[in-house]
Amino acid sequence: MVVISSGHLNLNDRLAKDINALAGKFDSRDYSKIENIDTMLLRRDLSIGRKKGALVKKLHGIVAKTFAINKKKISKSDFSSLAARILSIRKIVLKLRSINHYLETTFLSELNLLKIRIPLPKRRFHSQKSLINNEFEALEYMAYKLIGKVVVLDKNLLGEYAGREKKVLAKEKAEIRDLGTVLGKESEALEHLEAKLPPPRLLPAALLKEPMFTQWVSRVLALLSYIEHQHSIETKIFSKLKKNKLAKARINKKIAQLARECSRLLDIMEDKAHSMNKLKLDDEVRRELGNLTATITL
Repeated sequence: MVVISSGHLNLNDRLAKDINALAGKFDSRDYSKIENIDTMLLRRDLSIGRKKGALVKKLHGIVAKTFAINKKKISKSDFSSLAARILSIRKIVLKLRSINHYLETTFLSELNLLKIRIPLPKRRFHSQKSLINNEFEALEYMAYKLIGKVVVLDKNLLGEYAGREKKVLAKEKAEIRDLGTVLGKESEALEHLEAKLPPPRLLPAALLKEPMFTQWVSRVLALLSYIEHQHSIETKIFSKLKKNKLAKARINKKIAQLARECSRLLDIMEDKAHSMNKLKLDDEVRRELGNLTATITL
């Protein structure tokens, strides 16, 4: 028996609908236009919560577009575009993992100083029996549902899941004390998603052949809908946190502190840029220093 919330099922169905709509109008020229997401990843004019929400939304759109392909007609250039799109997905996943790491550690620790008593997450899918018993089963069931509904996936594999049953929960509770658990589930799912997205240079052409393609893509999509579901619960919890006056004051104080630190960091970066212009550094060294600076901020 797989226990799934109605909200999770709705998100799964919406993802399938979006992919089907894109697959129906697949065009190689449009598919080759790869959006540059680096600017979005480096934005510092958004709060952590708003930036995470924007990234989850962008992840949904890019994943849907990436896998809404016609495997029978895909060309060599289309395969290159697929690899480039997977690189963009990996970048978003890594940024979301960085944000979650901050929320699971520094942010939760500071909230606990207010005696809100939010348990810190344990290391997750492999250590919590409730997740072993239900979460993995839910992911597999969602993969089954996606195979049945997404037009680009092979329906011949449905027989492997025929014996599964489900029990739908109409509504899930979103309590403040559950924030650590929700963040832990998100982080673990993001780790699994990253593991299923090989770097472009290691992307094998065999992944486009059945049954491997359907087995691969259905699980990528199932992980995405699961992440979106957990993020929706997280959003509800944060809306409750905002009503807590002590928590709100603490969060605002932290935001102001981060703004001051960001301002000092920008000053340091500007001074570094001036000094770099004076030094005789080759372009490769300058580029690596720039990358290093970029990775120390969310």
